[in-house]
Amino acid sequence: MKEKIFKNVIFFLFVTGLLCTLGTAAYFSDFDKKVNTAAVGSVITEIDEDFPDPTPTPVEDNPSYKKKIWTGNFSGNEKGFNADCYVRMSLSYSDNDIGKGVELLGLDTVNWLYNAKDGYYYYRNKVAEGEVTTPLCTGFRINSKKIDDTYRDSISDFEINVYEEAVQAEGFSDYKSAWSYFNNPISVQKTERREIVEKSS
Repeated sequence: MKEKIFKNVIFFLFVTGLLCTLGTAAYFSDFDKKVNTAAVGSVITEIDEDFPDPTPTPVEDNPSYKKKIWTGNFSGNEKGFNADCYVRMSLSYSDNDIGKGVELLGLDTVNWLYNAKDGYYYYRNKVAEGEVTTPLCTGFRINSKKIDDTYRDSISDFEINVYEEAVQAEGFSDYKSAWSYFNNPISVQKTERREIVEKSS
């Protein structure tokens, strides 16, 4: 009788141990598959302009031309991936001598601020995905008094070239701090560290 009880106890312990082992194995092997997708924000900007074919006008008449220039923060087919950004533009001329006589018309001096040190026009507002800036200008004219007679025949081949850059706006309080970091990130970081040390001491 004792032997039978002993065997039953051993069998019970064996079954209990087996069930616990299977339960534990099931606990540790149970999983659910979840695919996480992440993407890095990008900045894709494009220059756009409204520049109809100009009507030939003698340089003596101080010709003026319509030319609206702006830029936009576009993401193509991928919506929701473009980060807010700050932009800046610079203008150059195919002929520097003629460029001396160029005067921009309708220049937006409220939203675009010119920096004479680097020659860029800075857009002071953030440009979100799908948004465009205000036009930098609405046109230009050529002041004949500033053009040497030697270059008057080159007016018909004269070009205004537009160059544009953008920098991500995230983490910066305004366009100045964003571009300052973009132009020299190492020195900016050192300055920030020095300020933190000075404040903590």
